[in-house]
Amino acid sequence: MELKMDFDDIKVFREVASYRSMTKAAENLGYAQSSVTTRIRKLEANLNVNLFYRNAKGVHLTPAGKIFLEQGAKITQLLDELSFLLNPDESMGGLLRIGSMETTAAIHLPSLLKKYHSLYDKVELSLQTGTTEYLINQVLNYNLDFAFVAAPINHPDIIEIEAFKEEMVLIAEGGQHPKSMEEILKSRIILVFRAGCSYRALLERYLLENKSISLKRFEFGSLEAIIGGVASGIGISLLPKSVIAEKLQSGALTAYKLPAHLRNCTTMLIQRKNTVPTIAMANFIDIIRNCH
Repeated sequence: MELKMDFDDIKVFREVASYRSMTKAAENLGYAQSSVTTRIRKLEANLNVNLFYRNAKGVHLTPAGKIFLEQGAKITQLLDELSFLLNPDESMGGLLRIGSMETTAAIHLPSLLKKYHSLYDKVELSLQTGTTEYLINQVLNYNLDFAFVAAPINHPDIIEIEAFKEEMVLIAEGGQHPKSMEEILKSRIILVFRAGCSYRALLERYLLENKSISLKRFEFGSLEAIIGGVASGIGISLLPKSVIAEKLQSGALTAYKLPAHLRNCTTMLIQRKNTVPTIAMANFIDIIRNCH
């Protein structure tokens, strides 16, 4: 079977797969919705397969669509690499899609991304934050090139590189007379990110081990909201000590040490095993390794 397709078709297909919507993909690409729909139908006709299931709520990948998404990502990466190899005098460009837990994005990534951009200013950087569970799924679905997540991962299709080590602490509101750990745990209200957050899971494990199962969970959508909520006395939380260092120094928060087996958490840089590595990706990994 002879396949006929424009390489832009792969780009359009990946946008539709990412947004699960022809309309949203069209808006992001700056195309008419009818143009995106027509290109996808022509692509399916040329491949002689259905790439999407269609319903009133949007579109979802068929088994064939999942294969095409995986192979299309490889083709796109190879084209970027080929363009650089054919034009070695030009600065390497392309897009590097990075995911991160919000805590890592707030503390570690500003200086890291600044350094990368100073060395490779033609590479576009895209940063997306989310929970560890969400980010792992984004990497597995080829929506991210890398992600910073909390260990352990232990997935057969994931490559892990140690990035940062964090000391985890239980945090409560500040005050001249810090409460004992027993008093803190009596509040039974924990301020956390949504399910899938590794720090939330660690806090719930700690409470379970101390037979202090929280009766209430207040879910927040941002790091600032959690820190502000704890500082105002709403409840307690668990975060890397580096994230709240200034709040500890100012007295807005109080930190409590965790047991040794829960105290340390490693942030890993992950990527999918069968991803075709680009020069942009290789250079990013080099910077991470040189940070140690």
